[in-house]
Amino acid sequence: MKILYAASEAAPYAKSGGLADVAGALPKALVRDGIDARVVMPLYGDLKFKDTLTYVTNFSVPVGWRNQYCGLFKAEHDGVTFYFIDNEYYFKRSGLYGFYDDGERFAFFSRAILEMLFYTDFEPDIINCNDWQTALTPVYLNLYYRHLDKFNHIKTVFTIHNIAYQGKYGMDILEDTCGIGARDAHIVEYDGCANFMKGAIETADKVTTVSPYLCTGDPGPLVQPRSGRPAAPEAV
Repeated sequence: MKILYAASEAAPYAKSGGLADVAGALPKALVRDGIDARVVMPLYGDLKFKDTLTYVTNFSVPVGWRNQYCGLFKAEHDGVTFYFIDNEYYFKRSGLYGFYDDGERFAFFSRAILEMLFYTDFEPDIINCNDWQTALTPVYLNLYYRHLDKFNHIKTVFTIHNIAYQGKYGMDILEDTCGIGARDAHIVEYDGCANFMKGAIETADKVTTVSPYLCTGDPGPLVQPRSGRPAAPEAV
């Protein structure tokens, strides 16, 4: 089995919280069990161990109506292959999050995760996306890649680490920045907003959490979309 673990941070390269610990430890444990598990994350400006990275290639990533440069680098740590998505406009900054254009930054990252598969010899059976920063990956996979032979077998898992941050933006971000037209806007729309996490819950093959509370607590009313999955991220 081959698993691509997609995360906005992973130890030891970049960390702001527990997501990085999981993204650094879980793939390593899977590799020890004989699974080909690899990690993909952004190449931040203050990324650690930059001198160990090797350039792979570069390509363009659709971001709304335009295409953006994307460089691909890789490194190995504790037996795990890490891929790094490079775009200095989006990621060469001090810090990981909290910027005015985070929605665009991680829409780019979510799309780049899929585009990079055209340029590597790694063909994952599963893409495990984590938190809102990678939540558009299963949305994009179903909308724009699923019909291609390279992608039609891939399953997606979406893991919620921090439900307080869902990637909420005005609906106007969808077409211009995310490349999601009016016909498909319902996939990510929740409570009048574009909600990246809700899009992943709608489209991922499986949804998991790192806390039992997110499954057994009572954080909000349950909303059932047409897919049959809970559409309210607060109710997963």
